[in-house]
Amino acid sequence: MDERLERRWNLAWALAPYGVLLAACVVSLTGGTASWVTIVVAGGLALWHWWFIVEHPQWWERQTIAMTGYFVGLLAFVVVLVLRDHSFLLFTPMCYVLAFVALPGWVAYAGVVLANVPWLVAPGPDVLDIVVITPMAGLVGWAIRTMEREAIRRREVNDKLVAVAGENAKLHAMLLERARETGMMAERARIAREIHDTVAQGLAGIVTQLETVAELAPADPVRGRIDTARRLARTSLVEVRRSIDALRPGPLRDARLSEAVEQAVRTWRAQYDTPVTVTVTGTPQPMHAEVEVTVLRATQETLSNVGRHAKADRVDVTLSYMEDVVVLDVRDDGTGFDPGAARGFGLTALRQRVRLLSGTVEVESAPGAGTAVSVAVPLIGVDA
Repeated sequence: MDERLERRWNLAWALAPYGVLLAACVVSLTGGTASWVTIVVAGGLALWHWWFIVEHPQWWERQTIAMTGYFVGLLAFVVVLVLRDHSFLLFTPMCYVLAFVALPGWVAYAGVVLANVPWLVAPGPDVLDIVVITPMAGLVGWAIRTMEREAIRRREVNDKLVAVAGENAKLHAMLLERARETGMMAERARIAREIHDTVAQGLAGIVTQLETVAELAPADPVRGRIDTARRLARTSLVEVRRSIDALRPGPLRDARLSEAVEQAVRTWRAQYDTPVTVTVTGTPQPMHAEVEVTVLRATQETLSNVGRHAKADRVDVTLSYMEDVVVLDVRDDGTGFDPGAARGFGLTALRQRVRLLSGTVEVESAPGAGTAVSVAVPLIGVDA
């Protein structure tokens, strides 16, 4: 809406001189003082204004030299018209306005002073009138410029607010998606525990009982039936365990966290061809699925940032199992950055995800000094 109003406002300023010029021509014609030379000069003025102001509005603020030439030519046309017919003094006040339309900054005020030339070449206001009119025209132009600057400032503020709102909407959508994924993983982990604690344990008990009965039963058709039932129960137990493993997310289905982190590092090294080392300290132990997924996603996100932004020659990844926390450290010798100015969605989403587990994310970096990212998450056991 603001842009449409601004275009209409500019178009109104561009077309207004034609109305004033037409009125001056009508006065000249009705007064009987017009000649074909006067009409031709007026037509030249109309074409001159059309080419610079109507046809090329982008020149108004970007082509100072061209617009200065336009304004000087405009005054020349007006002076010629006034010398031939004083009726065209009606157009002179429009020169004050066009000075602020065409000329930038302080040059516009110089244009206001020059706009008095047509008054000086023909009988009209005396010097005192010109001394009064010129400051008034300058004051009106200053007020218009002030309002334009305020409108531009407000538009820029609105644009920034719209951009921030868009970023917030994207971040909100990302957080909702992460929350949905977290909920799905939590539900899958719950289902896996339920299956493990009920169906899998029950089938394991049935297999054990059938093996015991098979040892006691004689070799007769009953023994064959028992063997068949035992094989079916063992097959079902294998399928149930496979389903439990399938409920574990991504690379963690068939590997422990340390192995999944090493696999993520190998994949990243093959993609970016950058030397990287992986060190695992402490004793790896089973953890809650959400903790493992969070640490794995932190590894992937941090390495992705290194590959896209750091231009590093070496990267070191350390996974540390401590008494009550698991810590991921990723260090690189790349270009670094100002952590206070970082507003990337990935890092923000990582902080949000780690904070949900009461963990912390610390970033140490400086331009030209590399980057160190440390992610610490409470070591929550599988039974928690």
